[in-house]
Amino acid sequence: MTSTEVPPRASSNRRIIPPAVDGLLALLTGIIAAGPYRETLVYWPIFIAALLVMSFCNHVLLTIAFGGSIGKLLTGLRTIRISDLEKPTIGPATRRWLWGFFYILCVPIMMLTGTDMDHLDIAGLRIVRRVDVRRLKG
Repeated sequence: MTSTEVPPRASSNRRIIPPAVDGLLALLTGIIAAGPYRETLVYWPIFIAALLVMSFCNHVLLTIAFGGSIGKLLTGLRTIRISDLEKPTIGPATRRWLWGFFYILCVPIMMLTGTDMDHLDIAGLRIVRRVDVRRLKG
């Protein structure tokens, strides 16, 4: 496949909802898992561990198995390898997930300085509309 056959990135408007859905899901998992330990010293470690495990399962394992996180799947988006339009493998999916934490930390700095960072094709992966992938694959 040539680079002209790669679907365009999903618009920023379509990419707004998935992080909110995925973040809410991770937060709720942390709250539920740590709930019984509310008045103890282990509340926050359990909360953070549950949140991270859910985030990893959602963003890495589901992306490998189904092509996207719950938020992306609900909104008709997919994460694909730019090289062959297939679902990501464990390495690139994990790198993209880890990059997300770094990017979250950078956002306030970028907003204050007025700079921008291209984060959309990290680890050779791209977020695209499902219909665009189907159209190209025929």
